[in-house]
Amino acid sequence: TGGLLRVEGKVIAFTLGMPQSSRCFDVNIEKADVSYDGAFTMINREFVRRIPEQYTYINREEDMGLEGLRKAKLSYKPEILLEEYTVVLNL
Repeated sequence: TGGLLRVEGKVIAFTLGMPQSSRCFDVNIEKADVSYDGAFTMINREFVRRIPEQYTYINREEDMGLEGLRKAKLSYKPEILLEEYTVVLNL
């Protein structure tokens, strides 16, 4: 499932996601033109508003260590923060 945000016909943001389980929806991709103030906020808010009500959890995925992205994600007051691990396979 995806969404587009347009200004005067020009796409300034898009997002894609899919169900992760019967109760959790995973937002996989979210991109926006940063020259439009609030584009990321708007595409996020409007997409999540349109996700079916059966999904009580939204997985916003990795913040990639980016301070602004982490701050934005924490502002949603997440119920769960999962620890990240790296697995290295030595054959």
